[in-house]
Amino acid sequence: MEDLNHLLHREQVELLRAQATRCVAARNRHRLLARGYSERIRAHRLPYRSGAVDSGLRFAPHPFGGEGWRS
Repeated sequence: MEDLNHLLHREQVELLRAQATRCVAARNRHRLLARGYSERIRAHRLPYRSGAVDSGLRFAPHPFGGEGWRS
C-alpha cells in the first residue's frame, strides 16, 4: 500500500507548480499529475477522502491574497 502522506504531498506540490508556471502545456501537465495523485488518494484504504467530503474546490495556497514573492 502506498504512503498516504507521500501522495498528499505530491498532489499539493503538483498543484503549486501548476499555479506557478506561465506555460500552458506545463500547467496542464502538472494538473494532470495532481489529478492522478488525487485518484490514488481516493482509492487508498484509509478514509482520507470520500465523495461526501470532497468539495471539488481548487487548492488555494494563498486564500487571503498575497502571492508570496510575486506580490
